[in-house]
Amino acid sequence: MLLHHHRFSQLAARRLSSPSSSSSSSIKSNPVERIRLPSLSSQDFNSYEHQLAMADAIRPNHKSQTPILLTNLISKCDAVYFWRSLQYWQAAVPENTPVDVELGRSYNTGSRVSMKFGDYLEYLSKVTEQEPDPQQQQEEVAYLAQNELFAGVQSDIPTPHFCSDGSFNVGEGKLYHSMLWLGPRGTVSPLHYDPLDNLLMQVVGNKHILLYPPDKGNGRDIDSTGSWHYAGLNGNQYNTSAVDVENPNYEEFPKFREAPIPYECEIGPGDVLFIPSKWWHHVRSLSNAASANIWWR
Repeated sequence: MLLHHHRFSQLAARRLSSPSSSSSSSIKSNPVERIRLPSLSSQDFNSYEHQLAMADAIRPNHKSQTPILLTNLISKCDAVYFWRSLQYWQAAVPENTPVDVELGRSYNTGSRVSMKFGDYLEYLSKVTEQEPDPQQQQEEVAYLAQNELFAGVQSDIPTPHFCSDGSFNVGEGKLYHSMLWLGPRGTVSPLHYDPLDNLLMQVVGNKHILLYPPDKGNGRDIDSTGSWHYAGLNGNQYNTSAVDVENPNYEEFPKFREAPIPYECEIGPGDVLFIPSKWWHHVRSLSNAASANIWWR
């Protein structure tokens, strides 16, 4: 634990240098479809009227399995107000709570370690929002990624009822997981897909997202060496691409030139992005950020 704490202190002392949203400006892309519904507070969220409106808004895209961005939907929820404060996290979650943290530039190039939540908050408190230095290489960051949403903050960000109630006709209504993503600017989730439908709920900060449509027959049975994404190569899992989509190496991965045109968006506090099952997506934090996601079928 002391070794991890020492490494966190070193990471926090470094200047975080990461590409801004302009790093992908050379990528030809399509905008993600977006719709604006009334912003909901945590208290209003559970009304049947609002639940039905959310289900009606997302149902066509769920049926066609295409992404859609619901802008400002949860901007009045408690999480958007409270999660900005590290003091709130200290009060809401016991400091000895075990968490898994990714150390590195992304989870397919670093390591995953277990530690206490209080130690991670101490690391975040030392990370400053400095302007990135384009002459400096990107440094490692520590990312609390894909941890189960803590019980003490679950009520801050309510789950849409259609994720657990099949009567709304947005999938089967089978809720699997609610996850937390918390970290500084520069954290990256490399290009990958999830086997379940996904709602990415942005709470604090901004994230840049690229989305690529799924392959036909996408899964473990695909020969990734013949696919544009080269999933499963270089030690990656079968659902994770070996290609750095922000700086692709076409000599090593020539078929990436055949990749479909991606969809692109930037999400901010209160936005909710629907990512259909098996859509490839790459996510970069443009600032200190907190997100939750919901996987359901």
